[in-house]
Amino acid sequence: MINNTDKFITLIKIVLNSNIDYFNKLEAIKSNNLQKVKNKILDDYDIKYEQQNYNLDNIFQENIKLFIEKSKKDFTMDMSVLDNILKQIEIDYYFKKYDKDTAKLYYSIVQALRYYGIYKEQQIMSLSNHTFWEKLIKKIYLLNLMNTNLYSTCCDENYYKFNKTIPNLVESKENIENTLNENIDIIDGKVIFRKNQEERIVQKIEKKLSSYNLFYFLEYVFEYKSINQKNHRFEINFPYKYIINLLIKNISMAKHKITDEIKIKKMLDLICSFISLYELTAENQYENMNMTEYTIMKILKKQILYSNFYSIHKLKTNTLLEYLDNIISPSIDNSLFFKKFSFSIKDLSTFVKLLDRQPTSVIVFEENNIHNNELNILKLFSVDAKNINTNYTTAANLDKIENIFVMNPIIKYKNKFYIIGFQYFKLNFYNSLIEKIKSILDKKINEKIGSNIDVFVEDIFKTIKDKHNYELFSGNYRPPKKENPESDLVIKLDNDIIFIENKNKYLTNKSFSGYNSNILKDLVLSFGFSQKQLLKHERNLIKYKLLTFDKDKSKVAYNKENIIKISVSTNNWYSIMNNIPSNLLLSLIQIRFEINPNITYDDIDSFKKANKYLDDLQSIIGELSNSKDFNMKIILNQMLFLPLELIVEKYMDDNFIDILKKLVRTKMNTDNVINIYDYIVFLDNYKEKNK
Repeated sequence: MINNTDKFITLIKIVLNSNIDYFNKLEAIKSNNLQKVKNKILDDYDIKYEQQNYNLDNIFQENIKLFIEKSKKDFTMDMSVLDNILKQIEIDYYFKKYDKDTAKLYYSIVQALRYYGIYKEQQIMSLSNHTFWEKLIKKIYLLNLMNTNLYSTCCDENYYKFNKTIPNLVESKENIENTLNENIDIIDGKVIFRKNQEERIVQKIEKKLSSYNLFYFLEYVFEYKSINQKNHRFEINFPYKYIINLLIKNISMAKHKITDEIKIKKMLDLICSFISLYELTAENQYENMNMTEYTIMKILKKQILYSNFYSIHKLKTNTLLEYLDNIISPSIDNSLFFKKFSFSIKDLSTFVKLLDRQPTSVIVFEENNIHNNELNILKLFSVDAKNINTNYTTAANLDKIENIFVMNPIIKYKNKFYIIGFQYFKLNFYNSLIEKIKSILDKKINEKIGSNIDVFVEDIFKTIKDKHNYELFSGNYRPPKKENPESDLVIKLDNDIIFIENKNKYLTNKSFSGYNSNILKDLVLSFGFSQKQLLKHERNLIKYKLLTFDKDKSKVAYNKENIIKISVSTNNWYSIMNNIPSNLLLSLIQIRFEINPNITYDDIDSFKKANKYLDDLQSIIGELSNSKDFNMKIILNQMLFLPLELIVEKYMDDNFIDILKKLVRTKMNTDNVINIYDYIVFLDNYKEKNK
């Protein structure tokens, strides 16, 4: 395994040792006269400057920049390598490999290119070119010498109290090593698991879990979640989803004995330590805010894995009931449904209401004490505890999981049916039912659902139209006659026009398992495609000033209103929906999927379709960018990517439309856009109370 940190530190030591007398001489001059040392450094490099110029630091920075760019054609190393080295230096300091002064010295040299803003490109010279790096490190050392204040949070114990990324990683490593006797390697800021080590760690954890009463353990986890939510407006990151799924997987193998809460807490800490080694909660805000085609995949994959292991959230039971009544029921032949499954959608809704009234997080039904309809529902949605979450172990194993809990929301164990965490996993019933209808009843159910979602969303906004005083439009419109454009929904307010496009496109299993190309492909087919349509609607409205809808000849006129474009997905894409939409789009349009004719693909048509959508998206963005009639800074920053569940959950709120508009300009470090909505409500209420 290449260790770039060791390579870079070795280069620094070579430079320091070979220039020790020169550097000491400059330090002595600096202690008496800072300006004099600056003059000497520039003179030694034969850099011309005016004697009265006091910006010698900038002149030397420019010299460094020119030195770097002179070799640009030979650059092959990603700049992220330097970011990883910075992180490793902090980790090594935390493990007391260096003292504070040494760590700060190394850190100041590695971070200099970004710190001074000298170089912002994606690639730089490989560390194997020692001559280049020894010259550059010397220049950076001298530049640091010219400065009096090199502020850095590196090795700052007070900063570590606020940002616990490094301490948490170190503590997690030590917990795994001490408790499970596994040596954990951290190289270039990243945990590198040895062969089969992840699986071995999980096996050791599961062996310990076998002594616990896992139903009690599950109740403890849900109670912990509830307390965490009450005590923190911004919840502490905690891998609820991984813990719950691992406990569920082990129900059939457990002895169900230990209920001691101190031991449960230690066990939770151990599981958390393992998941912490993946570092899915360590946000790089610089990287996220400056997403490019080079970094988008790394960011999205991390967000996907985070949603696999961390994210759970409550929804109203009414949200599930509305999904059943307004999406599934109109999409099926209800008599055929009853014939196949021996219960109706109405029966399922009644059962859901029964679950909603239960006070516990682990609901139990005994097989010999259940009505027929309820038994049929329980049987359809259940899987035996011996088979639930088969192969659920590590991040590398996500695509191998069988009978996953998200698609099997009821567990059968010893003649009892267990419904676990209903308050958090209500939509598992919806997703599971769709798959069962697709496999047993109707292979084309998703197509029917797509059109019914359009009707459902329009009906929601019709319901609250008078309350919020707006006009609604939908369907085909003119002009332009040639394109025959169609809009799912247009909302006309006094100062805003909102275009909405719905997409019944979900993250496929491969995407949720972390397959890079599949994540991008699914994002293009959902968000990318809908925003392409929305941008065309905006272009048409601004260009033609008046759109006439075919079905009722209603008209939308443009009078310089703010135009908002909302992509609505049937499924919650969690952290991905909280990225800056303009960054997502501008990164996506630089990407195309390479399709090798000599390779057999599982779903080649969807990748070809994604490439076509990307061409179309790039075309419309290019068209708007090249016209003086469109302000792209505004256009690309008036976008939202929302889950349908947010609209269904919140549409009866008094300020629903106003909060939707505020969501456009509000971004927070959270895994769920619904959390942002709730925080805006909190802020609005706080302001109202303190007027």
